[in-house]
Order: sequence, then structure tokens, then C-alpha cells
Amino acid sequence: MTMTMETTPNVRILVINPNTSTHMTDALRPVLEDLQMPFVQYTFFTSPTPGIPSINSPEDAAESAEICLPSLIPLLPHHDAFLVACYSRHPLVTQLKRECKKLSRAATAGSEGRGANKHVTGIFEASVLSSLALIDDAEGEGFGIVSTGKVWEKALQTAVGGFLGESGDGDGNPTEKSRFYGCETTGLNASELHDLPADQVRGKMMEATKRVLRRGQQQHASEEIKSKSKVKAICLGCAGMVGLEDAVRQACVEELGHEEAKDVCIVDGVKAGVALLCSLARTGF
Repeated sequence: MTMTMETTPNVRILVINPNTSTHMTDALRPVLEDLQMPFVQYTFFTSPTPGIPSINSPEDAAESAEICLPSLIPLLPHHDAFLVACYSRHPLVTQLKRECKKLSRAATAGSEGRGANKHVTGIFEASVLSSLALIDDAEGEGFGIVSTGKVWEKALQTAVGGFLGESGDGDGNPTEKSRFYGCETTGLNASELHDLPADQVRGKMMEATKRVLRRGQQQHASEEIKSKSKVKAICLGCAGMVGLEDAVRQACVEELGHEEAKDVCIVDGVKAGVALLCSLARTGF
């Protein structure tokens, strides 16, 4: 029997904010509602307190994983997929995959093992995969990241290299053949994206975006060619950047002009993560 939209079961996604900011968790809700996926059932998790109020380094991410994992394990049987909403190679992604695999093996003991898989991704991993799908690497196109504090410039270079099986030059710079053009940061932490005046946040987002684009600009005398950039996808490198796509788009227009800016995709890892998890769950992988 062919399933229709009405008879297809919901995909139950647990959206995990591994810091203690309920404000950040609440900011994710309208983003997901705008995706208009009636077959998805969202549940939201915020780190227990005391915890990490703002994840501003890989060390913070590791500590937040230790805090969150004990509370998450009892929730695993009640959801089909899990999205870790922290823009880093967050340890919870690997840890939850390991725990989900245990559940799947127990559920399919003595059977062919189909239908019990649970899926996990982080917004970092989902945005990188989406960017790779959007660029034409045969033309030398690539992607970049706009993130928060300066520590992420090198940390995310390392994370992308590890995820793609590439290595940088040791100083946070991509290799010559990398499809990743690097990370530029605003100098703000995740909580400041919400707490500071909107104009100040927008300005810093635009400045960082322009620096990312310049990493992919061709160096020629012609002004026409100077306005082009090999960076064709820009990832929002923090869950707290939801709603700031317009600032990134405006920066693309100012740096490249209206026509060239149209070729740059802005990738929200939260949206990308939900799309990936839904695809995996509904195709039965």
C-alpha cells in the first residue's frame, strides 16, 4: 500500500540546546514552524542547570555534553531523531549516536534489523553537508562560516577538516584544494547575539560576512572579476544567529552586487539539520 501524507507517521525530532539559555531555545521554535512540515513533531530540550550558559569554546561544548547526556538518555526511546543545536563538532552527536545504536540493536534482536534506526546530527554537520550539495566544486566553488568568538576561527577549521577528512595548515587556514574557505567571526558570544542592540549585532555580522567573501575573491585588475567570489555558500555558525540571514544577504549584495549575490546560498544549520533528519527517517535508512 502506498502511504499518503495523511497516513505517514510523524517524525519525532528532539531539538537539543546544550546550553542553559531558554531564550535561545525559544528562538528556534518559529524557525522550525516556518518550515511548514506538518509530519514533524518537535520537542525541545534545554540543558539542565547548573550548566553552560553560552558555549564559547570546544571545551565548553565538551562540558555541556557531560551535563546533558544523563538527562537525554531516558528520552531516546520516545523520539526518532535528534538535532544538537550547537555549532561545533559537539561531543553529544557521537555520544547520542552510540546510545541510539544500542537501542536499535536491542529492538531488532533476532530480526533483519529494519525500522528501528534513530538518527542524530548536529547543526554544524548538517550545514557542511548542505553546503557541499549547493556548491560546484569542479569550478573551485566553496563555502565559508560566519561564527561568534575568535576562538572558533581555528576550532571550526579543525572541525571541518576532521569532518571532511582534510587538514588545514595548522593556523586555522584551509589547504589550497579545500572546498572550505574558512571562518570569520563577529567577536560576540552566543548570548550577546540576543542581548546587544540589534544594529550592533547586524553590523558585526555584515563585516564578518564580507571578510568570508573576500577569502574567495579572485585577485585580478578587473573590477568586474574582483566583485566575484568563489564562496557560494555561507553557514550561520551559531544557533543564536537564527533570524540574521537578512544581514548576511545584505552584506553579500554590498560586497558583490545584486547579481553575484544571488549565487550565494545562506545555510541555517537548524533548518538543514531538520531537513536531513526527516529525509533519513522517512526513507528508512
